[in-house]
Amino acid sequence: MMAASKALSQRSAGMDVFYIEAVMAEMQPLVARASVKKVHQPDADTVILRLWNGRRELRLRICVAIGGTGIYLSERTWINPASPPRFCQLLRARLKSLRAIEQLPGERVVVLTFNGHDEASYRLVVELYGRRPNMVLCDGDDLIIDVLHRRQGDEKHQAYMKGAVWRAPEKLGKWSLKEVVEVPEWEGASDNPAGWLQRHVCPMTPWVARDLACLVADGRQPGEVLALFSRRREERDYLFQIAEWEGSPRLFAFRPYCLALQAVRTFPSASEAADRFYAECDSSGRNSERAGLKRIARRALARIEKRLERLRHDILSTGESERLQQLGQLLMANFHKVDKGMNEVEVENFFEPGTVVNIPLDPALSPSQNADRLFAKSKKIRRGYQHVRRRLAESTDEKAWLETLLMNLDEMETHEDLAAVEAEMRDYGLLPKNDRKSKRPASHGHPRLREDVSPGGYTLQWGTSNRANDYLVKRVCRSHDLWFHALDRPGCHLVLKISHQGEEVPEEDILYAASLAAGYSKASAEGLADVMVAEGSAVHKPKGALPGLVRVKNYRTVRVSPRRNT
Repeated sequence: MMAASKALSQRSAGMDVFYIEAVMAEMQPLVARASVKKVHQPDADTVILRLWNGRRELRLRICVAIGGTGIYLSERTWINPASPPRFCQLLRARLKSLRAIEQLPGERVVVLTFNGHDEASYRLVVELYGRRPNMVLCDGDDLIIDVLHRRQGDEKHQAYMKGAVWRAPEKLGKWSLKEVVEVPEWEGASDNPAGWLQRHVCPMTPWVARDLACLVADGRQPGEVLALFSRRREERDYLFQIAEWEGSPRLFAFRPYCLALQAVRTFPSASEAADRFYAECDSSGRNSERAGLKRIARRALARIEKRLERLRHDILSTGESERLQQLGQLLMANFHKVDKGMNEVEVENFFEPGTVVNIPLDPALSPSQNADRLFAKSKKIRRGYQHVRRRLAESTDEKAWLETLLMNLDEMETHEDLAAVEAEMRDYGLLPKNDRKSKRPASHGHPRLREDVSPGGYTLQWGTSNRANDYLVKRVCRSHDLWFHALDRPGCHLVLKISHQGEEVPEEDILYAASLAAGYSKASAEGLADVMVAEGSAVHKPKGALPGLVRVKNYRTVRVSPRRNT
């Protein structure tokens, strides 16, 4: 399966230099001198800075996913790992207030300057360009403290070593768009004027170059065209749009002069457009990955269902063992009627008085050998019966695991959630083992749990995946806590935390917890659902059981309307 950043790159190229300029102009008066309330890192490529500017809280999202880079103010909420990753912990420890935010002129590089908790100055450099976007935390002298992605350097990227000096990207000797007045003849540009603009003018982007080249092709002079766009940029003549160009949705800070855009949507601010754009990109990337994983899981579920059908048929056929045992006993009771060389013998069936039965014989065997043959066949079938029962139980558990896996895939909210499910599928053979290092973001800490509070103030926690359910049962649920699960339906494990043993939990809180357990199960669309309620001491995970599967000794059921958090 493709990584999150790859999914993004197939839909977009992230923010271009002009869109970053527009976002900076919009954000600077809002975030400058804001205090840092909290730092979150919901996935491997994203940092969320929760800022307080004295009037309201702002969420500054910084993303350096390959093909999906961006920085903007977001209205969305983000689900974060319970244990903050390394870089997140570092930012929390150092950053106190945001002193300034600026873009390096003409570059897709943003520098955020902070006051630290230790009264020192820090700079968070956000590189939003190229195939190796990154975040670099430096001190006031631009000495590198640490980076988000620790990578080796190459001919285009410096090595980020602790204590080294961070350097801005080198200027490439192009004409400045801001200062250009006259442009010499476009030597060699007649065949590809857009390419010429990208090679000789800075800043420049592919779509702007194509748009301006179109004006030149219509008879305008190159200098006139560049001056026209430069003046538009200086005046901040913005129109924030999401539109499809060349088959992919993109962010636009200016209305194109000539380019034909499809599915155009206009927004009042740069951040609002970006927030919608990246939400849709994230959703599309997750949906694509989710669909691939679900196809694999469904094929595996279909194989399991066929196996179960065959095993149930084998269970029914094991009644033959008892019949052969009876025939052997009847034969032993009638040895006096049997001679070697006979093909069959008819005897009275004392297991069903008043009836007779024909016992087939091997004429080459003696009567006692024929009886032994019948007993041996019966024993062989009984041994097979034990194997079939074991396989039936294993396959039933595997079916329950796959059904919960499919439900979890429908519930996934982040690329890290999908990465966790993919790792689970890989561990259990649904996906091939990959010896190469995974390109997916690594998960941090224990699996993610959802949380809520009941009307009576009890903490409720439930799992987002099979492994999260395992963690909940094995590490979070204590013997006196209450455990909930939808009856005979794939679903989450939910735990109601009780402060001390013997505490009486009001029925209102139990019903509230049960309704959440039903809401995060396959019973979520039903009007009413039965939910199991048990003490934590009654819930046991068998050794070697698949993730998310438990055995419950004693429980009661309650009938509730499914509920989900909004």
